[in-house]
Amino acid sequence: MTAPRTTATVVVCTRNRPEMLTHLLASIRDRGPEGTDVLVVDSASDGPGTRAAAERAGVRYVRSARPGLSIARNIGVREATGDVVIFTDDDCEVAADWIPTLLARFEDWRVGAVSGRMLDPGAPTAVYEDPHRKTYTRTVQGLDAGHGALMAFDRTAVLELGGFDEVLGAGRTHAGAEDLDMFCRILRAGWLVVHEPASAVIHLNQRQGGDYTALLRGYGLGLGALVGKFLRIDLSVGLALGAIVLRRTVIRAVRLTLRRSKRARGDRAMLAGIVTGLVGTARIPVEGSCFVDEHPPATVPEPASA
Repeated sequence: MTAPRTTATVVVCTRNRPEMLTHLLASIRDRGPEGTDVLVVDSASDGPGTRAAAERAGVRYVRSARPGLSIARNIGVREATGDVVIFTDDDCEVAADWIPTLLARFEDWRVGAVSGRMLDPGAPTAVYEDPHRKTYTRTVQGLDAGHGALMAFDRTAVLELGGFDEVLGAGRTHAGAEDLDMFCRILRAGWLVVHEPASAVIHLNQRQGGDYTALLRGYGLGLGALVGKFLRIDLSVGLALGAIVLRRTVIRAVRLTLRRSKRARGDRAMLAGIVTGLVGTARIPVEGSCFVDEHPPATVPEPASA
């Protein structure tokens, strides 16, 4: 049995979006709890605005010289002071009581991760006791356990697993699924994952046009890579994950024939990404449950102060 996990560090990984970061940090300040440890991890921003935003908000700041979301997440985990590490995105706004409702689930020592809701602007954010709170127990359920906009982890569990897979996630070729990969790995290690809908963030940055298509292609690349990796480290789990992704891919393919829309373009991009990600990572070595990052991104010089 683990010791009680009663402290948390909020980690915000961000790059070149100081205005969005400022809005998020203000919402964290206003919706507490007071004294929350907040750490901004600057993912190699090429200007001084990110540091300035963190300093104005009075929160901790650390800069990664190399871009990549998973690289930044791992820095956040290492630098966190809390028992629980809570991630949210710089393009979000937090709802009331978002931290206490997450931490409450960690009172069960078997829980290794908790996710919350991501709402569109204008959606109701009232905290309520939702009968549809879900507990996940099987590795394959990590595909549906949550998302990077609001997720919390037992810090020790993440460190024991070697951290987030730095080949996956925004800023890398396989630009997605680092969150789902970690949920799957947490479950495979024997922890429970809980989805707690009473904890919520509002996602403010709605992608449009080519940005939306590129986003979904990145998700597909990461998802394909995730399946390919599990086929190598745990064949039965990999086959099960592959079957789920294949079934959903077929559904997407059928949907493509029925519509011509923004969503259809995104579906095509995601499908192409899944195939490319699956094939493209076949020769990347795997160590433990992570890809070996043979070609890490180049460093970005620290910008001069404003």
